[in-house]
Amino acid sequence: MRDISISCLYLVILLLSIAGCNTNNSTSSTELTNAKGQPVYQDVPYLQDISTKYYFSPSHKLSNLSAISANRDAQIRVLSDSGVVVPDNGSLFYAGKLIRDISFPPLYPKKIRTIGTYLNQTVYLDNKQLFSNAWAGKIQIDHGMPNATLFAGGEDFHFLVSDGEHLVYLDQSGKKLWSGILKGVLQIRYEESKKCFLLVTPSLVVEYSPGQSQIKVCYAGTGITCATAITKGNEIVIGTSSGYLWLYDKKLISNVPCAEITDIKEINGHLWFGSAWGAFYLNGKGKYNYYAGERWLPGNRVVALEAGPEKSVLVLTDGGLGQLFFRTMTLEEKALFYQKQVREKNIRYGFNCSAVGIPNGYSTARTGNQPSDNLWTGMYLVAELFRFKVTGSEDAKENAYEAFEAMERLHTVTKIPGLFARSFERDYKIENAKGADWKRQELLTDSPASLWLPAADHPNWSWRSTASSDQTVGQIFALTMILELSDDAQWKARALKCLDNLMGYIVKNNLYIIDVDGEPTMWGKWNPDYVNKFPVNVGDRKITSSNIIAFLQTAFHFTGKDIYKNKANELMTKFGYLENLMRPFSQIGPDQTDELSKVLSQEWNHSDDEMYFLAYWGLYPYSFSGDLKAKFGAAIKDHWEIERPEKNALWNFTYAMTGATEFDLDPSIDFLKDYPMDMRNWAMHNSHRSDIERLPANFRGQTTRERLPLGEIPIYRHNGQFFTLDSKGDGTSLVSAGDTWLLPYWMGRYLGVISAPAKK
Repeated sequence: MRDISISCLYLVILLLSIAGCNTNNSTSSTELTNAKGQPVYQDVPYLQDISTKYYFSPSHKLSNLSAISANRDAQIRVLSDSGVVVPDNGSLFYAGKLIRDISFPPLYPKKIRTIGTYLNQTVYLDNKQLFSNAWAGKIQIDHGMPNATLFAGGEDFHFLVSDGEHLVYLDQSGKKLWSGILKGVLQIRYEESKKCFLLVTPSLVVEYSPGQSQIKVCYAGTGITCATAITKGNEIVIGTSSGYLWLYDKKLISNVPCAEITDIKEINGHLWFGSAWGAFYLNGKGKYNYYAGERWLPGNRVVALEAGPEKSVLVLTDGGLGQLFFRTMTLEEKALFYQKQVREKNIRYGFNCSAVGIPNGYSTARTGNQPSDNLWTGMYLVAELFRFKVTGSEDAKENAYEAFEAMERLHTVTKIPGLFARSFERDYKIENAKGADWKRQELLTDSPASLWLPAADHPNWSWRSTASSDQTVGQIFALTMILELSDDAQWKARALKCLDNLMGYIVKNNLYIIDVDGEPTMWGKWNPDYVNKFPVNVGDRKITSSNIIAFLQTAFHFTGKDIYKNKANELMTKFGYLENLMRPFSQIGPDQTDELSKVLSQEWNHSDDEMYFLAYWGLYPYSFSGDLKAKFGAAIKDHWEIERPEKNALWNFTYAMTGATEFDLDPSIDFLKDYPMDMRNWAMHNSHRSDIERLPANFRGQTTRERLPLGEIPIYRHNGQFFTLDSKGDGTSLVSAGDTWLLPYWMGRYLGVISAPAKK
């Protein structure tokens, strides 16, 4: 995002003063270091943004919302054309409703035109009076304007009221102290610091000071929509249909998330903007934190902004009310939140179900078999092993072992030692969709052929075949960490058997995964005839070489069998696999040599990134020699360097595993903090934004120079594209934190680059 150019030092000081306690949670490097000399983030409480949404019932969908007020008793009231309504029973995952306010029956028949907050109490304006139920009901002022729609309170219960053209300034008794005319009034606000009223029309921003006979024009322009005064500095900010400006220099700022500004308000020390597409606030970096889409708000067009209870921000929209909270928590507390969610929603037979359906709401989740059960479960399993190693939690160990049992059963249901299943399911259909053209279909659709067979252990179960390289990565990553981190000899022996059978099967079959039909699976191929047929710039040549060397090194390390070491050395020296895996990523790109190369190299494959980095946990630590370890470390660094724009904590911490002292700790912590608590598949939209610097179309698919915060983009998984700006979604699917968030967090704790929560 582009920085905002501010030429006035005075305004810089002003912006810093309103930044307050930054809720964008930007992290600064700490002086703490671990035993390897690496920087350590101290896990102190930060502010996590969370949203609660309130909608009208279906029968009130056409009700327009126009004003909002929150009083000192944390009571929120919203004015609609159906009357005054209040939010009811909402939380993070359970949207609330806007229901009729029945607290004061005498208000029912009144023709209330607007509501507002004055001295932390709700004040009403109808066609006859301006009144409140606070202060013993004594505030009841006859304003004499049948069409009045706007008001603001000043000093000592004095109010300025308007019908959009006429203005009248009244004291508490209803005495008219001043009157005037200003056509097209859209908004009235009181400037506390200057003891005057700020009025907005489509072409003017004016001030009225009590005791004066005339209004003062502050700014004249076009497309004016709103304005507000900043508490410190007596500065005015003006919103327009094409951006906003500071009165002191009158320079339009249009490089914002949405330039059609509908409201501006200073709330909790931040300058907030409502717009035609979401709300955003100006943070301490001169950039914006943006809240749009149903992850955050029930509607996108913002009607009004208001300070809410518990230092929340109330965002009234055309679709309902959004309430943004900024809760204090540590990263470990966030981890425990996700942990509970994963156990409640995403566990299926011990598998980590990476995405579950919630078509009937959050209360119940519908799990299902997935082609990559090995991979997602392996990542969650290792996260729990890291948690066990760091905290000693028996619960973490039990979760990891339960996941291992599921992954172990993938080996036993096939009847073929060493051949593991993609998934298994109870009472599932037996089918074979591997037609004559199945390979081409898999290649073009990126979807594995569906082949379900009877399970070896129970007659009413079936298992899915066509195992692939990414499934192998998941298996070996999990088995490696059980052998490294488990304190139970029996579990380790079972893991070693799976690892030896798997790698023995691959080596015996000439570095192929041979499926039940006697043919290699589409992607289970590491044989030189397959690998080296790719041109050197096709990424599959590099990744298959990197992965298989990691697998063989791991197998040799734990079994001690020379067959694995000999095979790895043969591949590196005779078949060029060392050269393949060391090839710089800058040389990887599109190729038109043949159809397979063309399809595989048409864009950067982010699933490959995931496979690379998980397999690095076997490539680097189990290197056969110091010379190889140095080479592999250089290859990992080369990969990390090209991935740095993604600011992915999993990539960064894996690189830290090599002992690197510069691994982008601060962006990694921001990654963990920014990841949204609501991991449902809400539609997200950013392509309209003018505050982001776009890049020309490129092989990596990086659309913007800087990655947007994770709370502003489509829900991200490690095999996905960080720079996707828009996505469809309706909130009926929930992504698992087991692989997306818990793995990098507990990896950071295990590596000692994230501390335990700091003691208060």
